[in-house]
Amino acid sequence: MKFDRSRLLLVLFLFSSSCVTTREQLNQMRKEGPEGAPPAEEPARPVKSEDLAPVKVVPETAPTPAPTPEAPTPAPVSVAPPFALPSATQSPTPVPVLRPEAADYGVEELRAELARVAGLAEEYRHEKEKSEASTAEALKKAQERIAQLEKQLKDLTPEVPTLPEGKSNFQAGKDAYLAGNLDEAVHFFTQALSASESGKEAEEATFFRAESQFKKQQYNKAIVDYSRFPEKFPKSSYHPKALLKIAESFDALGKKEEAKAFYSELVDKFPKTAEGMLGKKRLKAKP
Repeated sequence: MKFDRSRLLLVLFLFSSSCVTTREQLNQMRKEGPEGAPPAEEPARPVKSEDLAPVKVVPETAPTPAPTPEAPTPAPVSVAPPFALPSATQSPTPVPVLRPEAADYGVEELRAELARVAGLAEEYRHEKEKSEASTAEALKKAQERIAQLEKQLKDLTPEVPTLPEGKSNFQAGKDAYLAGNLDEAVHFFTQALSASESGKEAEEATFFRAESQFKKQQYNKAIVDYSRFPEKFPKSSYHPKALLKIAESFDALGKKEEAKAFYSELVDKFPKTAEGMLGKKRLKAKP
């Protein structure tokens, strides 16, 4: 097969003309710049033969400005939409599925948890019983203390006896004294004396109240009541008895000199009375 030499040369010429930029076209492009920009101010240089190589045009992008010390590069701000819808490709949160081989292990875990919770419940019950027992013991002690305090309060503040119907305080006090109810006797005699401290009734109420206190061994109170006779009732038939009881009260209190003084007064004032003769014997017996 023979080649047409003239036809082959024509084809090569057409192919080279489509790929190679002519010198005039390259100079024109340098003058105009990319995308019709004004020509650069740099001096034109002659086109060399290596500039006639095929040129590959690459789209240019705007250069990123370099940060300056005065104005640092701001951090990119991402603006989130008001709400985001799940994409069609996003998969939901996987739900753990119990594998068939782990079924027995789950049952054992449940049994262990059940045993643990049952143990806790037993501990709570035990603690509750201990707490209740402690509370009961504290309550018992409190009740015992209350009973003790109530008894002490009752001893300090005895019940007020009720005046018998149809009787005066003096009559009720004398009845209580003869019956041996000394607390009631003192109470009723005190009520009688608060109404009146003079007269025959007051004289007897004073003496029998002193007698009640002497029998109760409340010697100081008895001395106060007996001492009223030399002061208020000097002519009373109870006067020598009152002096004898004063001396005996001082003896009971261990005050021998005071007792000796009242024995002497008794002997001096009432030497022929039974109380005076007893006082004389007591004086002789004393050192």
